Amino acid sequence: MTTAVRRVAALVAACAVAPLVLSAAAHAEPNPTQPGADLRAQCESPEFGGVLVTDVQQGVQRSVCQYIVTGHFYYDTYENGTYVGTAVYRDGKTEPTERPEIPELFTIPPDFRLPGFLGPS
Repeated sequence: MTTAVRRVAALVAACAVAPLVLSAAAHAEPNPTQPGADLRAQCESPEFGGVLVTDVQQGVQRSVCQYIVTGHFYYDTYENGTYVGTAVYRDGKTEPTERPEIPELFTIPPDFRLPGFLGPS
C-alpha cells in the first residue's frame, strides 16, 4: 500500500475505535491562551491525539487543533499563534463552547493480568 492509503486506513481505523476510548484519549495543554512555541507538536502529541490544520487567509495565519473528548469533536482556534476560542460539534451542529475538562488517561497497573491470558507471569 502507498503511504497515503496507509494514512487513510489508519485514520478510518482510529475513527472506528474512537467511541470506545474517547473519554481517555486526549490530554489538552493546561492553558490554551499561552500556546507553546510549536503548536503542531503539542496538538499532535501522542498524549493529546489531535490534528492541526493551518492556512493563511488575508494575511492571517489560522490554525485549528481538532481533537475528541467523550465522543465529541472539539476545535481550538488560533490566529497568528494566539488562542481565539473553542467550538464543539454535537448533535449535527458546531457551536462555541468552553474547553472541555480532559479526563485522565486510564493506566493499567504493571502486575494486572486478565483472567485466562496466557502471557508471561
